[in-house]
Amino acid sequence: MVETPMKNVLHLSHHYGCLKDHQYVCSELGLNLTSMFSVWDKVIPKNCYNVTKDIANKIWNDNKDYFNSYDYVIVSDTSPLSRIFLENISEFSGTLIVWVCNRFNYDMYGDNDYNQLFAKSIKYDNVIVIPYTEFERVWANHFGVEITEEVIRPIGLSIDSKLSDYDNQDIIGFDGNYEVKKSSGDVLVSRYHNDTLFQDSLKIFESYNLVSESCKYRGFAGLKELSKNYHCYFILPEQYSKLVAFELMNIQLPVILPSEDFLLHLAKMPNYWFGSGINKSTVHLCEWYNSYYDKFAIYIDDFSEIPSAFNTITEYKDQICGIMRECAETHKEKTLQQWRKIYNV
Repeated sequence: MVETPMKNVLHLSHHYGCLKDHQYVCSELGLNLTSMFSVWDKVIPKNCYNVTKDIANKIWNDNKDYFNSYDYVIVSDTSPLSRIFLENISEFSGTLIVWVCNRFNYDMYGDNDYNQLFAKSIKYDNVIVIPYTEFERVWANHFGVEITEEVIRPIGLSIDSKLSDYDNQDIIGFDGNYEVKKSSGDVLVSRYHNDTLFQDSLKIFESYNLVSESCKYRGFAGLKELSKNYHCYFILPEQYSKLVAFELMNIQLPVILPSEDFLLHLAKMPNYWFGSGINKSTVHLCEWYNSYYDKFAIYIDDFSEIPSAFNTITEYKDQICGIMRECAETHKEKTLQQWRKIYNV
């Protein structure tokens, strides 16, 4: 019996988390993956977000034989990396997967040629456009781009293996220049804008005699290790989808966060930041309120409810973690099946 050769996949991304998440997927599906992180400045230039036609063509011309050596090329965060292939689709022999994370037109506003090219690409036989979260479909529709594929969310799991020989833990992500603290306490708090600059969430927890620490880590393994020393996680959401939402579900670290109504109230306040804006018609699309989180998250309608929310977690932590474990397993199996269908394996 002749064995079917492994399919070769190239992943291009500005986001380390997307690369690691898909590394897990490809490992599970038996795909031969090569990852290219833009920070390495290999193949795709570092910090190249505004991908003009000229830039796309230069990258293509410099690497077209390399690109055509793969069965699949997947691009993620950000989608304009797809322009490298869309401008040269007649010369591309593989299948392009665009995993739309962080808006299909990130840093391309006003470039109508790109919008039209992207919209037209939906119908190409060798292009598959997949939303990372449902809001990506809604956003794209505003620009005349109709994404028809079902949402494939991140799994929120990672394997303990480097992406490549270029991989360096010190350059993970865009905010990796910090000292990782080995701490312990009651609550891990999001390190992003709303919990640091909109308000000092650490001081709020201190006012309730709860020991909290800003959640600083590098990669899934770092979060998993850090979470062992805390009861729960707290965040004031700032994006429709956040990889950490799925990582926390897999790690089984309970989460406290504002209810949908409280988030909408906070979002109207000065200096509260939410990517691409949020309102009553879109708040339900935020992954912190998805069908999994509805089963186990502890939502609050006011910061004064923090002590009772924390007490609920400490009292029912085993039950909450059990639900999270079931949701994580369901989500993993569903997501792997979705990617299995995409890669036809």
